[in-house]
Amino acid sequence: MAKLSGLFENKSKRPRIRPARTAVDRILWMTAINLALAGPVYAAWGYAGLPARIPTGFGPGGQIGGTGPAWNVLLAPGFGVLVVGVMLLLQRWPWISNTIVAITEENAEIQYRLVNRLLSWLAIVMGVIFLMVTIEVVTTAQGRPARLASPIMAMAAGGTLPILAWYLWRSFKEA
Repeated sequence: MAKLSGLFENKSKRPRIRPARTAVDRILWMTAINLALAGPVYAAWGYAGLPARIPTGFGPGGQIGGTGPAWNVLLAPGFGVLVVGVMLLLQRWPWISNTIVAITEENAEIQYRLVNRLLSWLAIVMGVIFLMVTIEVVTTAQGRPARLASPIMAMAAGGTLPILAWYLWRSFKEA
């Protein structure tokens, strides 16, 4: 049975190892980076064709909830780069992550690899969400109807649950 004291253990006493990256880890990492960078590229590409005021918020049905200056199109992709960057940067120090199982010398490498993979998958989901928001703002500002509001809400609400379920299952299995 897994020792379920990971949330309460002293993180300063955890083994400080960095698991080697596998090919899967590198693919996930690069996918997250590419998604994060796609947002600013798309926003910059669409910026010239934007009106002076663009939509800055959407309701659940896609109705525009507010407007702002055109430079606001850079906010969502900027936050996307920041969030994805922080998630990928945290992979350098997996021992500071909250885990549900206690980290020992025997399970540290696999648990840290799972934490890093969790962070990569969550970074991908965040990259997709911020890219979708950017696309929605640009296309709606150009006069086309909002089409991504519901998928964005679905991705934000349900995109992380399967990833978290996978992580918890694997973490307990490997404890």
